Amino acid sequence: MLPYMCLLVFFFYIFSLIGMSFFAGNLKFDENDEVDLENGVSMRENFDSLGNSFQTIFICFLSAGWSDIMFAVMKSMGSSSAIYFVMLIIIGGIILMNLFLAIMLGNFDKAKFF
Repeated sequence: MLPYMCLLVFFFYIFSLIGMSFFAGNLKFDENDEVDLENGVSMRENFDSLGNSFQTIFICFLSAGWSDIMFAVMKSMGSSSAIYFVMLIIIGGIILMNLFLAIMLGNFDKAKFF
C-alpha cells in the first residue's frame, strides 16, 4: 500500500511542476472576471508556487470542482490547456483505482477462509 501512496504523491508532484511551468502567473483576473495579467488578482487556485500548485492539483483531483479551475485556465491560456486537466483526471483515476485495488487485494490475502 505504501508504494502506491508514494506513487500518488509523486504523481501530484509531477503534475504540480508541469502546471507551474505552463500556468504560473497567468491566472489573474480583474473584478469583471476578465483576464488582466498586470493589475489583476490571482484566483485562489493558482499555479504560482509549488505549494499553491500542489493544492490546486489536490483540489482538482479530489473534488468535483475541477472543471471550474479548468475553464478559468482555458479562459486565460487557451483551449489547449484542457489537455492538461483531462490527463490529470484520467491518469490520476487510474492510479487511484490501482491504489484501491491494492488495498482490497491485500485485505483479501489477510482474510482467513475456512
